[in-house]
Amino acid sequence: MTRHACIGGIACAFPRETRTLPELARAGLLESDPEVLARFGFERVHIATCETPFELALAAARDVLQETDTDPDDVDLLLYGGTPGIHAFTASPDPAQASKALRTSERFQYPAARLQYELGLGRAAVIGLDQLACTTLLAAVRVARALCLADGVRRALCVASEFYPADAGREALFNCTSDAACALLVEADGARNRIVAATHVTKGYYWECDALRNEIVASYFPTARHVIERTLAEAGWAADEVDWVIPHNVSRRSWDILLGLVRLPRARLWDANIARRGHTLAGDNFINLRDALAAGDIQPGQKLLLFSYGYGAHWTGLALES
Repeated sequence: MTRHACIGGIACAFPRETRTLPELARAGLLESDPEVLARFGFERVHIATCETPFELALAAARDVLQETDTDPDDVDLLLYGGTPGIHAFTASPDPAQASKALRTSERFQYPAARLQYELGLGRAAVIGLDQLACTTLLAAVRVARALCLADGVRRALCVASEFYPADAGREALFNCTSDAACALLVEADGARNRIVAATHVTKGYYWECDALRNEIVASYFPTARHVIERTLAEAGWAADEVDWVIPHNVSRRSWDILLGLVRLPRARLWDANIARRGHTLAGDNFINLRDALAAGDIQPGQKLLLFSYGYGAHWTGLALES
């Protein structure tokens, strides 16, 4: 009988090109003054110019299978979230071409199914996740954990890959966004990175993001505090037991405010990637976790809190024991 689920391995993939804040400003890709964004902790972002979301998803998934020495036949479940449908297969989608494809059977070309084929995951069931924005990969982990505990899944591969359209700019609510993919394994009864608790809150009132921008900003901090406190309560942890906060890469200033509200007295914020990676949408928490583990900053047995917010509007917390 499965007793717990854990994060068994993490890999990521980035486009080759990066641009600094001044370069983004000169290209008209920022709404705010680059000096303001620099004060919020950002320096540069990754931008896909020739890579596709599917290519980076495939690269990250292959890497995590190789790094963990996982036989594709041992993967029971594939969970994919990110750029949907045929848009995942093109670097800069042409609207006219995409519209034409949606009127044909091309609309049934799904990146999740192709990932299963390309990776040789012949035994894996496939599930696609959507409409959760930057909380997509955390949601995939929650689903994988539930199926490990209740449905006999032994190993689930979770993948997220999402790009900003080339003409959409690089800023969302004072955050600089990067193109990236992240893949991770959720395994039953693993030895490290045990998933202790998970909490998710959706407030559908905020579905019309542009019209309710100010209301979303006002709601962000109290709801984030509520979700973090719920996550700690479900884990059975006191606030002063948390060793590390593994964040989503929204502005460093917003984290200063949130940490003051939740009062985690000994917790440290692992924020090194805000400047060098930018906000990679759904991948932030797990890319940061991978890099923190690789740097030797996280020690076995430490208590980790992961938190993310997704436009639309979703707040998610995850408690891990390293």
